[in-house]
Amino acid sequence: MNVGVIGLGKMGLPIARNLMARGMAVTGFRRSGCDDLVASGGVGAASPAAVAAVADVLLSIVPDAQAVDDVVCGPEGTLRTLRPGTVHIEMSTIDVASKTRLRDAVRAAGGDMLDCPISGSPGMVAPRLATTFVSGDRDSVEAVRPVLEAISGPWVYTGAFGTGASMKYVANMLIGIHTVAAAEAMVLAGRFGLDLELVQNTLDTSIASSAIFKQRGPVMRTRQWTPAPGPIETLHAILEQIADAAAGTELPVFAAAKTVFDKAMADGWNQLDISAVHDQLAGAAPTLGAPA
Repeated sequence: MNVGVIGLGKMGLPIARNLMARGMAVTGFRRSGCDDLVASGGVGAASPAAVAAVADVLLSIVPDAQAVDDVVCGPEGTLRTLRPGTVHIEMSTIDVASKTRLRDAVRAAGGDMLDCPISGSPGMVAPRLATTFVSGDRDSVEAVRPVLEAISGPWVYTGAFGTGASMKYVANMLIGIHTVAAAEAMVLAGRFGLDLELVQNTLDTSIASSAIFKQRGPVMRTRQWTPAPGPIETLHAILEQIADAAAGTELPVFAAAKTVFDKAMADGWNQLDISAVHDQLAGAAPTLGAPA
């Protein structure tokens, strides 16, 4: 099976490597080049259209709705060469309306598209610890089951097309809230003069903890915000989508957490790890590496 992977960034490249580790051939495209893919045993292509011309299954994971539109409908998009029956696994986190429009265009060309955002940081992809939320036509899901199982860790079928994106929104809402809550806890503990390592070790096994506290608490203790496993700008873009999708719904805790990330973006902290909101709450200037 030849899987075409479009978007070979922090998420796409380890996904491609996971596919190859399961014995699948991968043909890929990235605007900045495919050297890393080729070095890993894949084949580079000159455009999304060139990928679609040879791929049995397509997979795309790119930054935003415009990029997905370019991949599918652009002058060198997949629709130009899409083979009948091809299933396109679309993993980008974009609004459901945009993705539904693209799904309809793919269907009109004789293929199908699944909405399959992935939940997890880039570092979770290679060791297969990330979760894929799969939504769309069940027959199409079954047709690409081997690919879904090879992408990265578990996958769950969430239902009709678009429910994958909705599940991703719920997950990322909690990530934003839990990150701010963990940061508040660490700030308060510091102001109380508590030993932060003791706080971490004590709470990690208590009902008060969370996966975010366990993962990001140590980062907050050292205040080492770069290199960022999860940049603020990446999460913030999704929080903006959530706010739009949830318009009219009372989400006071989410709104409060988003305000913290809004300020971090306004202050130019885009590339710092999400745990850097600790310094937003503490009123501190962020460190850009390990503290002296």
